[in-house]
Amino acid sequence: MSNKPPLNWGREKDRMRGQRAALAAICEAQRLSWVGGVSLSSAWRGQTGARYIFRTDRLEVEPLAYSERCVALAVARDAAGAARILDIRADIHPDEVAGWIDRMADSGATELHRCTLGKTGPLTARERLAVALDLTAEEPAPARAA
Repeated sequence: MSNKPPLNWGREKDRMRGQRAALAAICEAQRLSWVGGVSLSSAWRGQTGARYIFRTDRLEVEPLAYSERCVALAVARDAAGAARILDIRADIHPDEVAGWIDRMADSGATELHRCTLGKTGPLTARERLAVALDLTAEEPAPARAA
């Protein structure tokens, strides 16, 4: 016989649920593909724990100006290589791309991450907004009409 009290499974499940919630913080979950030391895509985990696949480019106007509608992240990396989102856009009007890229470069961003595809095909406007909200605690900037 043991002098240890039996586990209270209800309390133990609550404790584990709290740990799982702490793990669901927004982060770059994984760099997925590499060519010549450059990451071509990465996966980001949102507040809900959902995982989103992003294409990674240098912070330049061309990839965003000529891509289809997407969720765009301006990303900076620290000395250890950890990624941090500086800004996120659920939709960005083509006229705003150059100005946004310049502001993000001035803020220290070096990478542009773009998510265009969901589970069933291209992301709809509602899905893009949901991804942006899941990856940020703030309301993303509204899109202007095209």
